Amino acid sequence: MKLPVTDRPRQIYLVQPPIAGTPTDVTAPLGVLLLAAILEREGYQAHVVDLNLRNKQGRIDPARSIRSQMIGFFPKDTQQIDAVGITTWSYNFDVTMELVEEIKKRHKGVPVILGGPHVTFVDRETLEAFSTVDYVLRGESDHSFPRLLQALSDGARPEDLEQVPGLTWRRDGAVVQNPSGGVVEDLDSLPYPALHLVDPQEYLAINPILFVEAGRGCPYNCNFCSTSHMFQRKYRVKSAKRLIDEVEWVIAQTGNRNFELLHDNLVANKAYVRELCEEIRERNLDIEWACTSRTDNMTEDVAEVMFLAGCTDVFFGIETLSAERQQWTGKKLKPAKIEEAIAVTARQHIRPQTGIIVGFPDESAEEFDATVEAALRWTTDPQVKAAISTAVLRYYPGADLFAHADDLRYDRLAAADNAPIPGFSPRKAWRKLTRLFPLQSIHTPPEETRKNLERTHLVRTLLGHAPLTFRGCLTLGGLTPTEVMDRLRAGGFTFLESSDAVARENQILSAIAKLVEELDVPPLTEVLKWELPFWQTTPLAAGDVELQAAVHPQWYDQAQLIDHVLGARGRPPRKLPAGLSILAVRQGEDSLVCSTSDPQGLLRRARMGSLQAVI
Repeated sequence: MKLPVTDRPRQIYLVQPPIAGTPTDVTAPLGVLLLAAILEREGYQAHVVDLNLRNKQGRIDPARSIRSQMIGFFPKDTQQIDAVGITTWSYNFDVTMELVEEIKKRHKGVPVILGGPHVTFVDRETLEAFSTVDYVLRGESDHSFPRLLQALSDGARPEDLEQVPGLTWRRDGAVVQNPSGGVVEDLDSLPYPALHLVDPQEYLAINPILFVEAGRGCPYNCNFCSTSHMFQRKYRVKSAKRLIDEVEWVIAQTGNRNFELLHDNLVANKAYVRELCEEIRERNLDIEWACTSRTDNMTEDVAEVMFLAGCTDVFFGIETLSAERQQWTGKKLKPAKIEEAIAVTARQHIRPQTGIIVGFPDESAEEFDATVEAALRWTTDPQVKAAISTAVLRYYPGADLFAHADDLRYDRLAAADNAPIPGFSPRKAWRKLTRLFPLQSIHTPPEETRKNLERTHLVRTLLGHAPLTFRGCLTLGGLTPTEVMDRLRAGGFTFLESSDAVARENQILSAIAKLVEELDVPPLTEVLKWELPFWQTTPLAAGDVELQAAVHPQWYDQAQLIDHVLGARGRPPRKLPAGLSILAVRQGEDSLVCSTSDPQGLLRRARMGSLQAVI
């Protein structure tokens, strides 16, 4: 499909579709902005349509036609659009294809080009299933996308199209896959992202972190991950000078000093990390930054120089504490080395962020318990304060596990859990296309799927909102993590059928409160009062502005109580004289919990002024 003849700059629309996640899971779409900058350098007029931002801003109403709302962010006049490029991910390909269908309905003659991790590995299937997709670019498209646009401008001659590296296209109705174009070897040659095409403050108002690409490629090959194949296992980084030049440029453009240095495994090259940190310190650059590392790459000396250069967080994809499951994944991390990396990072005042996977095949209760117990220790240890994320094991295109894609079947709960827009439901006709829509599908039987999905949310919510209560169920209640999960699930959850994240978390937190009441261990009950003082009403507020309060009698010394829960104290905590109370005050999502002998006096001050008046 060729582009029309024109004497004006070509108008190219680059699109970031909606992505599932929390309301704060949004940042400026780095890949799209980089591609826009490349196109501008080649003389095109690039436009960025970030539907993920619009969705997180509440500007896409799930109760109305999602297709009509998404297309509303494009010009109505087809003459103003020469081509549309859309980045694709496995977890939002359903809503992406809804957008593609609507673009072709409203703008029939406009070429639609898909790229990104998802279609890189299902390119042929995409073109065979959807006539609305004109071209697919596989792998890194920094150089291939402008070459494709040039070929389309020159008339879309087959002899030109077959020269575009990584292009999958149709010739006389048959799908053709051009040879791969390799990777961008010199990342320093790429331009800075086109931040002028978006308003960075819109992103920073939701999430105060901006991404800066540090490099690409992971030299490892975990069986559940497509990254190594996407980037052909070629580890590359920008030079330290070039990267920090870009960081300073972003500061000048936005005023922001909080960054994620984006790379799937930055610390794999320790010499580079030292050079990078030295560059930051030589410039006396006042920034905070985070990155990703394997646990077996992290050492004390590297963590120290990272902290001194402003590193605040490091993400470790731990997945499991089971040596056997580690072998199964191909990641092959040693449990002892995992523990050491967490300790090293924390000692250097860097917060560990860790990811764990739920639903490994043949995982025993003991293996699951060991992983969750470790996550609990890291979360509740005041010297560590780790942040934990959880995910269910899924089959992603490009990952080695996708060789078993024939085992996938559509699952209503798996699709709802992954919906990029709350309440979004995929078309019935697409449900059988499990290779194209693998995250609407799953490889486990329905009951196992429900158990794994519920466990994922239970662990994430309890570690995020009530970690001491969760740990107390083990140390004081005598339960294992598996037993806690089973007892909570026995009450019957309905949150998988709901798209309301706050309602889901409230169901889970109400269930843990009920379990604490059943265990009837007074110190554990008091821990619950500190962490979830509103458990008897609504544990988490959903944006209410009304000031609310809860008052509970305080029986124990708080420091000793926490030590008791952590297992650091052999005897029960000291009881306090009567007259002290635990006062909790909240207004919307802001809250304060404190110990006081005059709860009503503090409450009066709060009601006369605001929540800040109590502090």
